[in-house]
Amino acid sequence: MSTPPAPTSGAEREAADTRRSPEVAGGSGRAGAVERRTTGQRLGKTALLAIVFLWCLIPFLWMFATSLKTTDEALASPVPWQGPWGWSNYLSVFDQGFGYNLRNSLVVASMTTIICVGIGSLAAYAVARLELGKKALILTGILTVSLFPPVSLVPPLYEVWRAVGLLNTYPGMWIAYIAFTLPLSIFILTTFFNAIPKDLEEAARVDGATPFQTFYRVILPLAAPGVGSAAILVFSYAWNEYLLASTFAPRDLGAQTVPVAIAGFSGSVQFQEPVGTIMAACVVVTVPMVFFVLILQKRIVAGLTAGGVKG
Repeated sequence: MSTPPAPTSGAEREAADTRRSPEVAGGSGRAGAVERRTTGQRLGKTALLAIVFLWCLIPFLWMFATSLKTTDEALASPVPWQGPWGWSNYLSVFDQGFGYNLRNSLVVASMTTIICVGIGSLAAYAVARLELGKKALILTGILTVSLFPPVSLVPPLYEVWRAVGLLNTYPGMWIAYIAFTLPLSIFILTTFFNAIPKDLEEAARVDGATPFQTFYRVILPLAAPGVGSAAILVFSYAWNEYLLASTFAPRDLGAQTVPVAIAGFSGSVQFQEPVGTIMAACVVVTVPMVFFVLILQKRIVAGLTAGGVKG
């Protein structure tokens, strides 16, 4: 096939450029439209994320601003940007022994999380790997147990705890919390263990690893995202739980947790609601929880990216 001769004169080159210009203009136009559409989508997503972020952040800002007001001003004006402000509410919180309540909540929530996640990991691994009949029915029964309303179990639990001497004690708190959080932890972790290939366990057994070594050194690190998710849920439940805490340790500073202490705050005069003091206590409680979730969330993302298979 012969190629057309290249234009030699200036007129011929100008005519050839004129014939090619619509095609070039059409291509650049489509590229510009795609670029504008991509930029618009990016701006729209950014604006939507900004709205959601502000929607979630405004209650915390309002809580912090109210915690800096005096009690009278917090009651008289709910507008957060009206002063005067000060740190008197925070001093009042710790003058009422709130440090003991923080210690109690930290001990109870930590013990609940460690024991619940440990037992839940072993149970979930057994459910995921053992050849059990009607496994779906077992998981449904485990999840159904967590749906029982706690208020229906408080009276019998209180009588049992009083008989065995577990009222106003740490074990009396975290034993009850484990009973309510363990079913959900098993259900969550079973899903993660099912997603891990069994070939990894077979390879570990070929290398001479025992079943427990296979679970501890191979499977558990790969299930780190699920373990972290379960730990966040369990810790948040134990940290914020009020019903059982107010029943089993209502007034003893040796075991009273943060939610019960905040509910018991009183004003300087009778029937006065200490709004500023309550908000200051809520800020003190919320900040550690936010840092805990952010740190653990970072570990979860790291676990997801670190478990990639190299080709």
